[in-house]
Amino acid sequence: MSLSKLLQALGEGETSLNSSLLYDLSDLAPAEVSSFMGVWKTLAPERRRGILNDLVELTQDSPELDFSAVFRRCLSDEDAGARRKAIEGLWEHEERQIISPLCNLLGGDPSPAVRAAAATGLGKFANLAQEGKLLRKDRARIEASLLSTLENEDEDLEARRRALESVAVFNTGSVAEYIRWAYRSDNPALRCSALYAMGKTGEARWLADLVKETRNPSAAMRYEAANACGEIEEEEAIPYLIPLTQDDDLQVQLSAIRAIGLIGGPLAKKALRRCIKQGDSAVEDTARECLDMVNSMDDALTFKYSP
Repeated sequence: MSLSKLLQALGEGETSLNSSLLYDLSDLAPAEVSSFMGVWKTLAPERRRGILNDLVELTQDSPELDFSAVFRRCLSDEDAGARRKAIEGLWEHEERQIISPLCNLLGGDPSPAVRAAAATGLGKFANLAQEGKLLRKDRARIEASLLSTLENEDEDLEARRRALESVAVFNTGSVAEYIRWAYRSDNPALRCSALYAMGKTGEARWLADLVKETRNPSAAMRYEAANACGEIEEEEAIPYLIPLTQDDDLQVQLSAIRAIGLIGGPLAKKALRRCIKQGDSAVEDTARECLDMVNSMDDALTFKYSP
């Protein structure tokens, strides 16, 4: 269907749109985006949110589709739910032009849910900045925006904890203090964020806390602890991760297996081979993929050039 027919269909409130009709919103030119926004503003908020949700799902199923032009314009939508969905839709996009709008939303959007989503969205750019893939001024703005949210005691707790998760990669002294603050909290979600942040720092000093949390009664805490151990990549964590490969919670099992694969080494190989024989297809498939990854890393390390 052509874009003009799609726009006509969008304007008809009773028309049900299937996935194939929305494909025409991929790779829009600037003039096409303007035409689209002219119709978009006439739609009810619920319909706009529904369409954006469909676009997000389409990009997850078909990565070749590019709705970023639509998502970028919807960052300023009058509906908070649409703005939040637009941020979610831009998760795979790494253009630095997105940094400024996300910082603006984090610092000034009236919706706590949008501010929390913006904090999460900035996490991707924080990683890029830490890897040296962004300008220094971009890094400075990202770090300042996230820290400002984290330090604001009047800010919504969800936004603060998402800011902690995103800023943790910078691994500064103030970040460490806020990780301790979050870890000592009585709030379960904030404590999960503390474990996530520990992993993002890549610092082995958090390992004692993480291995302790592998025995936490909360599946969410065990899950985050296992993931964080994988991020830190210390072999001494493997004996504490192996019991989690038999955990009652499947997601905890899978996170432990992936962490063991990321850490690698002889003990990791033995543990992954045992997982392959467990009898659960999801566990076996994940363990096999991780074992292949460990073997590939070992092959790369032992390869010697022969002239």
